[in-house]
Amino acid sequence: MNRKDIAALRRRFNPEKNDISVIRGCYVNEKQEIVSQFSKSPVSLPASEAEHYLNAFKKVLGGAPEHNQFFIPVHTDDASGMRLRRLQTGELKDEKDVDALFAAIIERLELEGSYLILAMHDAFSVPKKNHEIHTDAPDLSDNVFNYIMVSVCPVKLTKPLLTFFSDDRDFHTVEPDLAVASPALGFMYPAYEDGGADLSRALYYTKDAEDIHADFIDAVFAAQAPESASDRKQSFYDVLSDSLDTGLTFDVVQTLHENLNAQLSERKKDAAPLEVSRKEIASLLQSCDIPEQSIAAFDNEYLEQFGAVGIEAATIADQKRFEIASGESVKISVAPDRTDLVEMKRIDGRRCIQIWVEGDVTVNGVGVNI
Repeated sequence: MNRKDIAALRRRFNPEKNDISVIRGCYVNEKQEIVSQFSKSPVSLPASEAEHYLNAFKKVLGGAPEHNQFFIPVHTDDASGMRLRRLQTGELKDEKDVDALFAAIIERLELEGSYLILAMHDAFSVPKKNHEIHTDAPDLSDNVFNYIMVSVCPVKLTKPLLTFFSDDRDFHTVEPDLAVASPALGFMYPAYEDGGADLSRALYYTKDAEDIHADFIDAVFAAQAPESASDRKQSFYDVLSDSLDTGLTFDVVQTLHENLNAQLSERKKDAAPLEVSRKEIASLLQSCDIPEQSIAAFDNEYLEQFGAVGIEAATIADQKRFEIASGESVKISVAPDRTDLVEMKRIDGRRCIQIWVEGDVTVNGVGVNI
C-alpha cells in the first residue's frame, strides 16, 4: 500500500461514500470485563453518531510508515490467519469468530483503563484502468476488495464542564462522563496491493510510535512485533558506534543529520519514504574523515544487523528537532536546519558546546547582552 492508496481509502470514511455492512463493538472495563457488545448498521445511525464511528476507523489509516504504520505477516494456514480470513470472507457475521477475536484481544492487550473494540466490514469495486479506489468511478471492474478493520479506542472520563443550558438560559456544571478517545491501535486486513487484496499481510497502526503493543500483535496475528522506530534508530547508532574506533562523535551525528535532513526537506509531502543505503551512509562517513577500515567495519555490522535493505532517513534524522543534552542539567534545542551553528570543543581540557550567535539573545524571554 502506498500513500495514494491509503489516502483514497481514508476518503471512504464518510456517511455518503462508504459501503460498510456492519459495525461490531465490545466495551471492556478496567478489570478486563466485557460490559456490553453490539452490532450496528451505519445506515441506521444518526449522521453525527455514524461520523464518530467512521472517524475511529479512519484514524487507523493515519500516521507515518514504519513509525505508526506497519505491515504484519498473516499466515492463512495457521489458526490466527484462518480466523482473520473467516472474519473477512464472512463479513463479521459469524458470532463465534467475532467473540473469539474480542476474547483474544482482551486476554492479551495491556492497555490502561477501559476501552472500546470496534470492528467493521467494507467492500468496494476497484476501477479497471487506474486501480484507484474511487466509489464514483464510472467504469468499475468485477474485482471487489473486501476487508475488515479493527480499532481499539480508550474510553476516558471527561472533566466537569460549565455548560450553557438554553431552557433556563444559564450556565450549569455538567458532571464527568465516559467518552471514546482516538484509537490507540488497530489494523486492516487484508492489505490493499496492486488493485487487490494481499492476503499475506495486514496493515497495522499504533498511535504511539514508541509502543508497538507486541501483546496485541501476538494475540491477533501470532506474529512477532516489528521493531519500533526508536528501537531501530538505537540499533543503527549502536552499529555505527561499535564500528568506529573513536566511538560515535558529535561531528558524525551532525553530518548525518544535516545531509539527510536536507534530502527529506526537498521531498514532496506525498512522496514515498526516503530510504538511505549503507553505501550512502558510508559516503557521508568518508566526508567526516573516518578511516576506511572503520567504514568497512560499519558495512559488515550493518549487513549483519539489517541485511542489504536500506533504512528510512526519517528514522535516523529527525526533521522536527536537533536537541543536545548533558545529564539533567543542560538541554539545548537548535532549529533542525541550523545545526551548523553548533560545535563541540575542548577548552582548557574541558568539553564545551559552542554556539555561534545570530541576532538578539534572550534568556527566559528577557533580552540580554553578550
